[in-house]
Formats: sequence, structure tokens, C-alpha cells
Amino acid sequence: MKTVKRVRKAFAVLAAALISAFLSAGLISAPVQAAGGNVYTCVIHPCYAHPVTGVIEDSGGEASYATGQGMVEGAVYTTGILEVTDSGEYYLTIRLSLMSYTSNHSFWVQNVGDSGWSSPALGVTGNGTDNNGETADVCIQVPSENCVVRGSMYVEPMGRDVIFYLYPSDYTAGNSTDMNATIVTSASGSGTSASGAAAAGGTGSTGSGSSGSGTGTAGTGASLQGSSGLSTSGSSDSDSSIEETAGSDAPALSSSIEEAAAPAADSASDAELSDAQGLSLSTAGDASGAEEAGSSGGSGAFAVGAAVTVSGLILMGAAALIVYFFRKNWRRWGGGYDDEEG
Repeated sequence: MKTVKRVRKAFAVLAAALISAFLSAGLISAPVQAAGGNVYTCVIHPCYAHPVTGVIEDSGGEASYATGQGMVEGAVYTTGILEVTDSGEYYLTIRLSLMSYTSNHSFWVQNVGDSGWSSPALGVTGNGTDNNGETADVCIQVPSENCVVRGSMYVEPMGRDVIFYLYPSDYTAGNSTDMNATIVTSASGSGTSASGAAAAGGTGSTGSGSSGSGTGTAGTGASLQGSSGLSTSGSSDSDSSIEETAGSDAPALSSSIEEAAAPAADSASDAELSDAQGLSLSTAGDASGAEEAGSSGGSGAFAVGAAVTVSGLILMGAAALIVYFFRKNWRRWGGGYDDEEG
């Protein structure tokens, strides 16, 4: 009998440990209370270069800006929603296309003006299809409405990871999209504040490679989780009850980015290109300089040549005089007598 009790106790301890491990790994969603707040519809600006600094992190570089910008615009929808809780948390939901051809999505966030990135809680709240295959609605916890999101995804046709950016702006109160508001489920002041609702579920990757997305939970227990790729839980159908979570008295929001920055010149790439061209390019500058010197200083080169010639003639004449002087005075100096005695 004691043996059976010990086995049951050990099994209970093991089960508790496994549940705790799964929760910490984001494999099980912890239920979360509803949060009061406001929901805003916003414009999403997809960018291949950082919208503030113009820096391009993707390996395609500035030479691939036009192609990269077009690809990012094809992968990110230009409409999203921002949920702002009464406790001061911000959750941005974006819609991604090309999910049939991309994987290993990761995201990082920062306030406009910051230099570092933080790893947010995130997950998929809806899915659907469009002309480019599957779509996914991704909810990302952001530091404020004035933010920049950095994304990374593996593009199968290209066979590599692509790094891109996006930022929200032009906020209007209310949810006029078919995306689900999963955090704010009641109007501001009437719901239970759920501080840290999504953050409790886990975090995303902090590296720059194609690692797994972060995990999180939100809403009334809705799953916002992902492992090696974004999960596809949820529905893309609109929730009419969310329309009432932002009224005319909702605080106005704005972004300080008026226009995305132009791509910054990459001097390192230019140097690499020069090295790749080989010797012909490395000597092109010298040849060009020689041509300029020849065209602008031809008379100077002639003068130098004439001076060298005259100097040579003078030296030759001096040497001839020395030889003649020695031959004329050789016997006088005793050179001839030594030969006769020998």
C-alpha cells in the first residue's frame, strides 16, 4: 500500500514539473484575464531599410533595395490594429502574406530614437488566405505607439533569411479591420487590467538569424504562441464586440516618423566590390592619374628629359678629360719606368 502511495506521489510531482516546464517553454497557454482599454486602426509601413536611420541589415544590401522593398511590401499588409490597455501596454497586430513560402519568423521592437532592440511577447491571432497563399495575423507587444519593429523570416525561394522593418502610424479610434483584438476585450475603464498579459507567455529570439518566434498569451485565454515558426491558432473573422472598445474620447496617438528614411550608403559594400574587381580596377586610378599628368604637364616632362640628357653629356665629357690627363702624365708619374724594369 505504501508503495502505491509513493508511486502516486512521485507521478504527481513529475506531472507538476512537466506542466511547469511546458508553461515556461510556451507550449501551454496560461489563461489571462480580459483587459480594458482602447483599440485603434493604423497604417503599417513596411520597409526594407530602417525607417529612421536608413540602414539595411539584410545581406542584399543597398544594391537590392528596390527588389527588397517590393518583397517586403508584398509580405506585409498596410493595415493593422493597436491595442492599448488601461495599464499602459501596447499590442500591435499586423497581417503577413506569403506564409506558404516563408518560415521562422522572428521580431524585435524599439521606440523611435532607440539604438537597441528588445524581444517582445508575440503570437498568431488569426489566419486566412489571399492570392499569395496563406496569411497570418501576428500580435506583437510594442513599447509604445511611436515604435519600430524589426523582422526576420526565412524565404524558401531565396534560400536565406531576410531582414526587414515596419512601423505604425495614422491612428484612428476603433477596429475597422477584420483582425481580432485579443488583449483589449472591454472599453477603457470597464475591464480588468491585465498587466503583463502577453509578456508572461515568453519572449522572442534576440539573435539575427532565423530562430523561433516568441510566445505569449492574451485575451480570454487565446493562444499567442510559436516555436520554430508562428503558430496558426485563432480566426481571422472580425469580433463586433471589439468595435466598442475605443470611442470618441480615446486619447489621440501618433508616430514621430513622417517619412521613412532613404537607404544609407554602404561604404563597406563599395570596398568589397572594388576588391572583387581585381587588379584592373585597382590600377585604374593610377592610370587615370597618369593620363591627367600627361595631358596637363607635357612641357614639364620634356624639360626634365632634356636636363637629364645634358647632364649625361657633361659627365661623359668630364670622364674623357680625366682619362686623357692620366694617359698624358703617366710616364711623368713613373708608370712607364716600372714597366721597363719589369
